[in-house]
Amino acid sequence: MDDGPLRWSVMVVSAEFVRKTSAAARWTMLAAAAAALATTAMAAVPPPQDGRLRGGSDPQRLPTIPYSDPASPCATQWGFGDGAFRSPLSTPEQLRAVCASEAARGSLEARTIYGQLVMAGVGGAPSRTGFAILREAAADGQPIAQRLVGQLYSEGRRVPADVNAARMWLGRAAGAGDGAAADALGVLDYTGVGVPKDPASAYRQFARAATHGDPHGAANAGRMLLAGAPGVPRDVQGAVAWFIDGATHGDADCQFLLGLSLLQGAAVAKDEKKAFGWLAAAARQDQREAKALLAEFYLQGIAVPANPQTGFALMLDAARKGSLYAQRRVGDLYAQGTGVARDASVARSWYRGAALNGDALARYELAVSYWQGKGGPVDLEGASGWMRSAAEAGIALAQNDLGVMLQRGDGVKLDAVEARQWYERASAQGLGVASRNLAFLAYTGTGMPRDDAQAYRYAKLGAERGDARSALLLGTMLYSGTGVAAQKAAGLTWERKAADAGDIEAERTVAQRYLEGNGVARNEALGETYLKRAASQGDPQAQTALALLLLKRSARTDQSAGKDWLTKAVNQQFGPAYAVMGNLYANGEGGLPDAATAIQWFTRGAQLKDKVSQRVLCLSYAGDPRYANEADKALYWCSTAATAGDTFAMAAMASGTVSALPAASRAYWQWRLASAGDAAYERMLGDSYDFGRGVPADESAAVYWFRRAAAHGNAAAQSSLAWHLFTGLGGQRDDDEAFRWATRASASSADGMTLLGESYLSGRGVAKDPAAARGWLSKAADAGSAIAADDLANVYQTGDGIRRDEGLAAQWYRKAAALGSDEAAIALALKASVEQDAPALGPRERHWLAPDMTAVASDAAPAARNNDDQAEWLALSSLNRALMARPFAQFETGMRFWRGEGVTRDKALGDAWLRRAQASLRARPGWKDYAAAAQAVEVRVRASLTEAEQARADLLTAHLLASVPDVTMTDSGHWER
Repeated sequence: MDDGPLRWSVMVVSAEFVRKTSAAARWTMLAAAAAALATTAMAAVPPPQDGRLRGGSDPQRLPTIPYSDPASPCATQWGFGDGAFRSPLSTPEQLRAVCASEAARGSLEARTIYGQLVMAGVGGAPSRTGFAILREAAADGQPIAQRLVGQLYSEGRRVPADVNAARMWLGRAAGAGDGAAADALGVLDYTGVGVPKDPASAYRQFARAATHGDPHGAANAGRMLLAGAPGVPRDVQGAVAWFIDGATHGDADCQFLLGLSLLQGAAVAKDEKKAFGWLAAAARQDQREAKALLAEFYLQGIAVPANPQTGFALMLDAARKGSLYAQRRVGDLYAQGTGVARDASVARSWYRGAALNGDALARYELAVSYWQGKGGPVDLEGASGWMRSAAEAGIALAQNDLGVMLQRGDGVKLDAVEARQWYERASAQGLGVASRNLAFLAYTGTGMPRDDAQAYRYAKLGAERGDARSALLLGTMLYSGTGVAAQKAAGLTWERKAADAGDIEAERTVAQRYLEGNGVARNEALGETYLKRAASQGDPQAQTALALLLLKRSARTDQSAGKDWLTKAVNQQFGPAYAVMGNLYANGEGGLPDAATAIQWFTRGAQLKDKVSQRVLCLSYAGDPRYANEADKALYWCSTAATAGDTFAMAAMASGTVSALPAASRAYWQWRLASAGDAAYERMLGDSYDFGRGVPADESAAVYWFRRAAAHGNAAAQSSLAWHLFTGLGGQRDDDEAFRWATRASASSADGMTLLGESYLSGRGVAKDPAAARGWLSKAADAGSAIAADDLANVYQTGDGIRRDEGLAAQWYRKAAALGSDEAAIALALKASVEQDAPALGPRERHWLAPDMTAVASDAAPAARNNDDQAEWLALSSLNRALMARPFAQFETGMRFWRGEGVTRDKALGDAWLRRAQASLRARPGWKDYAAAAQAVEVRVRASLTEAEQARADLLTAHLLASVPDVTMTDSGHWER
């Protein structure tokens, strides 16, 4: 980054979980797990599941019944629950018969067990008779039978549901000291089954249950105190006291809740080891939430050595037993490959299950998997739906990412205003990345008015919340003075915070600051340190920059290290690294220059869309003589680089350096550069319209582009604009403005000097001043202007404003001809013809005298002229000067039409212009001697015409004589009416 306009490496940023390994991060994960599990597990009295009360026991599960005679056969076979004393040879029928016999003898305990056996179908078919037997035992005062009958009435199993009967029987059992019955009554009071909800009564029943030996009552009593309810003030210490009571008496929920309390430091000192112990005890009893939290201990390596495999196994078991938290975390573990092989598809499946079951974070993770195509195809519509659901559930990450989706139009209609609203909600929850995204909106004016100061405030908020990229953004804004007064030192401090937090772009930015010494004391060692940090994280840009830094040094160790870093960047297929490699071979660093290998490296970089490599290939193939025969490669790479926006390549395309480029394409690239305000290409595009190169000839368009280039200070364009304004080509004639542009151009342009001299000669745009005119024309001629030399020759030949001097005139004609003036060559040719000095004529002069009357353009004109792409322009220019009654230009125009040089061949029109030239030459004493020679040429030309062409030539001559009236020559050599 630099001091210029703020650059943004990303537009908007999605939020992602960052899995870190620091101790603080591991504790954060464990604390988050505890909080998530506490939300449900510590809620006051979870509701009944599958219609069954959480309090009490399953009436169809044979309970452990305290026997007055523990040695009785029924007690030994069923009363201990685990069947440890059952004979392996006894059949169910025999075991049932033993209890039936004891029940018949009056044992209420045996009758209770026997009723359950009959109801459950042990040793026979299930029968409602079992309920009748239980009810008889209950009526006779057996507390467990009373509790079981109450539960059956409450749940509507085996008998129609009857809340009043349920409460009656449960009340009798509780009154007889059955703690489980009191716990069941508490649930009914808490949930309002059969009576209005009564939290205070529910708490009393839970406490009563715990007092009467039901540790699960302690769990429910503790939950109520922890949550608080009408008539039950919140009491964290009292809640934990209940958890301790229940945990020590073996209740799995209390053990889990006590473990949570120890982990969170709720009314007890934090102690992760003790927490682990109680959670392990609960997990041994198959408490699913305890297993999920215990899994996090193993995954994070807290209180025990990290063991991802054990952690995964525990989490998977908890997930399969219905823990929503565990289901989502199993998805995480599969996604990360923690404790199990990475499998994004399985992860997506677990996220889907947890999301469907209502876990908001799972909805977010599922949305991300659909959005990014993790574990299956991309599904933007599904992603947006799940993301919105998670966002509405209050997940800050989802709120931010829904904003991103709305801003990008991913699966939803573009809506920057709504995106901003979601960013604000996420930012209000303290999410730094959301603050950063708001900064972007404010800076760019997206979804809100642009406000750099507001962008700064948002960036500051994100940075203060620990978002590293926000810190980088804040630092850059302070450094550059965007939205706040520039404070380079403070800016660098924030940038370093981001870099020290491991942000790669920040590391590169800070390295650049120190290496360039821009606004900070230059410190190459510190700059190298930060570059190494980014390079060591695998950033190819930093690796390449570090390589360049080290390769500049003379020490072999540095150069070797530099090449190693460069190789790492190349191995990541980082395009600029290939360009650096190519440059090493091109310059022969570390060996002899090897152009072929350099080109190979540049080609590989260019194929990876590295602009520098593409530019090098363009300029090499277009301008290096070693590749002169590879025009197709020059065209390809210059076109590729130019299309990618490289101005050097555009220039090569626009200037004609790429020889294989069609003229229309050349004009296009001239337009691209001209449209960006490049004066040189504005002038070049004006020339293209002047000459009709790649675009239709259009003098008005030429004037438009010349005017733009002239305003940008281009002297050549100023000259061209002045000439067009003098001549009226392009639709506007303005001598005053032309003179002003010629004056500006004369500071550095021979054409400008020429036009200025002609202005003084003709008095166009300025008062006539022959002396000033000769001075400017002499300077222009000395600077290489053939027109200026021709003008001086005309002045001395005609004696306009000075003493006539044919000798000086001849000298200037020869100089003008040597500089390329066709008019001067014609003057010399006609003069030699008059003096019958044929040996003085060269091929160029003889060309204009038409020695071969049957010659056509292709064989009469010099080859160079025939192949000149300016032939049309030369013909147009000579015609323009001919219309201004310059006699040698009229002669030139006639010969061009006769031969077809730069114009469609028209021998009759050519003859007419030659006759018009004779009239102009006779009109001035200084040129009268040339008229006879011009006539001789015209006679030879006319002899090549057919009778019809001669007749047409006569008509055209009459027209020219009428439309170009007799004129007088001014001091300048310009002709006026």
